[in-house]
Amino acid sequence: MFKITKFFLITIILSYLAVWISNRPGKVRIVWQEYLIETNVIGLSVVIFLVLLVIILFFLLVSKIKNIPEKVSFSQKEKYLALGNESLDDLAINLFLGDKEALEKNSRKIKKYLKNEMFSTVMLFNTALSNNNLNEAQKYLKILKTIPKANYISLRADVMVALKENNINEALSLLLEYKKEYDTDPWIAEKLAILYSQKKEWELGWESIKSIKATNNKLLSSLQANLHALSGKNIFDSIKISENSFHVLIEAIKQFIKNNEISKAAKLIEKNWFNFNCPEIIETFVKHDLKNNADSLKRHKLIVKVMKKHLNSSDEVRLSLAMSAFQAKIWGESQKYLDDIPRQNWDERTKKLYEEICKKSEKLSIPNDLNDVNPTPEWYCVSCKNRYKKWQFVCDECKAVNSLKWPKANNVKKKKFFLENPFRHFPKM
Repeated sequence: MFKITKFFLITIILSYLAVWISNRPGKVRIVWQEYLIETNVIGLSVVIFLVLLVIILFFLLVSKIKNIPEKVSFSQKEKYLALGNESLDDLAINLFLGDKEALEKNSRKIKKYLKNEMFSTVMLFNTALSNNNLNEAQKYLKILKTIPKANYISLRADVMVALKENNINEALSLLLEYKKEYDTDPWIAEKLAILYSQKKEWELGWESIKSIKATNNKLLSSLQANLHALSGKNIFDSIKISENSFHVLIEAIKQFIKNNEISKAAKLIEKNWFNFNCPEIIETFVKHDLKNNADSLKRHKLIVKVMKKHLNSSDEVRLSLAMSAFQAKIWGESQKYLDDIPRQNWDERTKKLYEEICKKSEKLSIPNDLNDVNPTPEWYCVSCKNRYKKWQFVCDECKAVNSLKWPKANNVKKKKFFLENPFRHFPKM
């Protein structure tokens, strides 16, 4: 309502002024260089209006001409932005597909279209390194070092190149230098610990990683626990760091037995069995520092009690308890555990133990179909797949540290997330 009233008031005022001026047009005389120009107020107003209009139009035209280069530049930027976004979309697809050639191509496009140095250079560096093109990797590393924000990344990239060149001493020297600046960095500490482990310098390995908090990182905490134990520290402190270390678990069981704390050793096995599912754990419990048959019977009864709830979880439990019963000279019980293992799952360990039982008891006989059994499972390196009869901390073949796994471990398979590790084809930074 107010707007309508305002509009009518303005219209009335302007109408009144127009009528008033038309009734009193007046006279205007302008003498300019011997020329006389006669008009009225309305005519003069029209002339002034037209002059002003011409001036405004002129300045608008000049402004538009001046803005032509800026508009062309803006249009080019919009085009490049669209192309850059398209390249980012393609890059996301390339990452999941592991298409290294397309990755490099789209990384170059991002650098061209978005004028981005850091992201594109990191992508190009990783692609070159994963393709073992060290010359290209070195070239992109030099560019990274000129970018202030990429300082930390370039330090790690330096180490990666040295490791890729198998220049262990150079990598170790770089890590020691960078540790002064990044004393609590998990990546630097872990790489130092691994390099010292490869040299079997356990104490230095432990010193380099002991201050790192690895609460939610099982691999890192396992590495810490192993180095703590291998460097001669208290084994019970080692197992407090991590219970995911096979070596630490075995040594803790031995120490409990040495301290005559058999029940604590059994509880430790019960708690950690699912981490490894390996008969060597129970074999250590029933055989280590054994005094006599009474001691053997005591250990067997204890291990049967704590492992009762795990009995149906895997064939490795049945085989382990069969070994324990055999050690305690309870031949029939040992046979019963073996008979509970499905025949298609029998391997050379099962067959050998069954033969040993039959030698001890005349009442038992070897089944006729024991010729075709599975081979004995062995520890394997997750990096190079090399196999070992006994666990060891460093793989002899590829020098990977803490990489050996028992093939029967984790029988309950965890479903993989469908987007798991799209960067798996890149070197681990």
